[in-house]
Amino acid sequence: MKLSRSARFSILALIVLTSALLAACTEEPEPVTIIKEVPVEVIKEVEVEKEVIKEVEVEKEVIKEVEVEVEKEVIKEVEVEKVVEKIVEVEKIVEPTPEPEVSAGPPIYQMGIFEEPISRNFWNYYGGPAGSVWTQYVLDGHSGALYGYSDQRFDWVPGLAADFPTDLIKETVGDGEFWTAEVPIRDDVTWSDGEGLDANDFVFTVNTVMDLGLSSNWAAVVDQAFLDRVEALDSHTLKVFFKTADDEGNPQTPGLSVWQFGLGFMPVLAEHYWSPVVEEAKKAGEMEQQQEALFAHVPEGEPTLGGFTFNKWEPGAFFENNTDPNYFDSGTVVTLYDNGAYSVSNDRTGHSATYFGETGGDKVLEYTVGPHVESELFSIYGNQDAAILALTKGDIDYVFNPLGLEKGFLDRVRNTPDLQIAQNANNGVRYIGFNVRKAPMNITEFRQAVATVIDKEFVARTVLQDAAIPVYAMVPEGNEFWHNADVPTYGKDLSRGDRIAQAVELLKSAGFTYEEEPEISEDGNFVAKQGKGLKMPDGTPVPEMTLIAPSAGYDPMRSTFAIWADRWMNDIGIPVRAHLTGFNVIVDELFSDTVAEDLDMWMLGWGLSIFPDYLENFFHSRHSPEIGGGYNWGGYANSQFDELALGLLSETTIDGARDKVFQLQEFLAEDLPYVPLFTTPKLDAYRPSRIEFPYTSVLGGLEQLNGMQQEAVIK
Repeated sequence: MKLSRSARFSILALIVLTSALLAACTEEPEPVTIIKEVPVEVIKEVEVEKEVIKEVEVEKEVIKEVEVEVEKEVIKEVEVEKVVEKIVEVEKIVEPTPEPEVSAGPPIYQMGIFEEPISRNFWNYYGGPAGSVWTQYVLDGHSGALYGYSDQRFDWVPGLAADFPTDLIKETVGDGEFWTAEVPIRDDVTWSDGEGLDANDFVFTVNTVMDLGLSSNWAAVVDQAFLDRVEALDSHTLKVFFKTADDEGNPQTPGLSVWQFGLGFMPVLAEHYWSPVVEEAKKAGEMEQQQEALFAHVPEGEPTLGGFTFNKWEPGAFFENNTDPNYFDSGTVVTLYDNGAYSVSNDRTGHSATYFGETGGDKVLEYTVGPHVESELFSIYGNQDAAILALTKGDIDYVFNPLGLEKGFLDRVRNTPDLQIAQNANNGVRYIGFNVRKAPMNITEFRQAVATVIDKEFVARTVLQDAAIPVYAMVPEGNEFWHNADVPTYGKDLSRGDRIAQAVELLKSAGFTYEEEPEISEDGNFVAKQGKGLKMPDGTPVPEMTLIAPSAGYDPMRSTFAIWADRWMNDIGIPVRAHLTGFNVIVDELFSDTVAEDLDMWMLGWGLSIFPDYLENFFHSRHSPEIGGGYNWGGYANSQFDELALGLLSETTIDGARDKVFQLQEFLAEDLPYVPLFTTPKLDAYRPSRIEFPYTSVLGGLEQLNGMQQEAVIK
């Protein structure tokens, strides 16, 4: 079971292999040459290898390459013009030589990304400023967890655990009372360096998170409001201890979010490698300095669990991982049956297990775990355009594209005969976030006015030509079981005039005033005169604000939304400037120590987990950077929401959790710490003549499974 099956959420270069070519050139036999001189108007040198290559070389200041096929000859022409007084044509006829046998070489999974990964330190990726989706892709074959999701159906199944945990029971230990459970650990799992995985690796990982106060995803899976500790009963048995009461003495129960989809999904790291690194980091000073020291470590020779080990990273060019020959799961046959049963079997290690019924009957899915490659290569391109071009040219076989494909890119892919598109529902959302610590963004009606004035349908359907899908809830529609379709929908289906009128009325109802209110054209289709002199309820002018958003080179859809949002907010007198910049620049600002002071509005997106406990993680006040160092960058703090969100964490049944999730979506769609904007159909473009996936139909698409690096077969 690999991490990508249980990952929570993440923030949304060509290699020229010259050595083999040079070697081939040095072994070429001496040609037999016949020379004739003929006066012509340009200098030409023609080299012909019969049935192989004919080259025409002419000197010129600019070089062009054109490939032409004539009968059995492949012509490569390089032409350069030069003014001369005497012209000579030289033709070299090269006798054919026997063609050597060419080895196909080892299979390489060639993928493309169009943003630089931030770090290869997993602690940093999962809980620090390196937490981008681009880092996630290259670290996919890195770690594992006790439990994860099954393929396609998303059953909760054992991964590194040998079986399901025992039921939670109340137990008195010493002077305290705890909720406890025990988990058996598989005894056939080894790290890439051959060291066996054991319960102490899990204890070490949990203790590091707690001792160093790691936040973000780490804080979500190791929730110290509920978790007291974990212990190794023996080398392959883990015992977890949850608190039975909160800090105020109120009874509490660790629900699905805390245990099954929380601690059960925690990625584990190798104690024998990281223990001395962590001990050294603890000497760095205050906790913040300890975290920085841990995140700064470059993990040379780090053992992994996910099928790949790091090989080389050339920033701006490529990131390469090698296959782990010791990967414990290699050769495992995974089978899903029509009756709901799920089984895994590995003849090499002897590990086998069946869950949710008996095997037999029709198989709906069966595949063998790899990796089926010798290495994987992530070519790094400067933007989405360059990555799509590389895919259509055949330089790569799959491109990671968390942004969706706007029409121009989509047409290019569809017009390339050997490419195929797998289309799935998306499990992500793009949004505008507010720093609610600042006025006027701390005023609910202001946020509602912004949501009202932004015409999502117009941008998604007209400007982007249906490449985007408007959204109003924080749980995407594709995640059907958890999606609440009945949330407030500010601005939906309003005319331009009605939209402006409602936004202005919302502002005025909260005490905002204008020197000049905006005026609508007679036909009601546009703003004839922008609002001027907008003042806050205390009489001070609304300050100029900045909306930071990805540039068009990175994400043309979000940049388009940002430009229109800028225009529409200024129409109603809100002085906002859209600042389009690099993705990693935005991430750096959100993780900066001065985010509370510097941030106004930002536009980003989330790739989300199936179980939507991220609603608590993004918006509960305890996850604000100044409090817990989490993902609540806007500093949203609402006591009613906090109480409701904590209630989700204690829900132990799916139905109870679903009810809480629906309530949370309604609350957020009304109070709007984020304005959800749009999602996109998940379109994965790949080359089926070179690569084969065991399946392509899945929520979130191949991209959310990190390109199925352990399962993809290179032909």
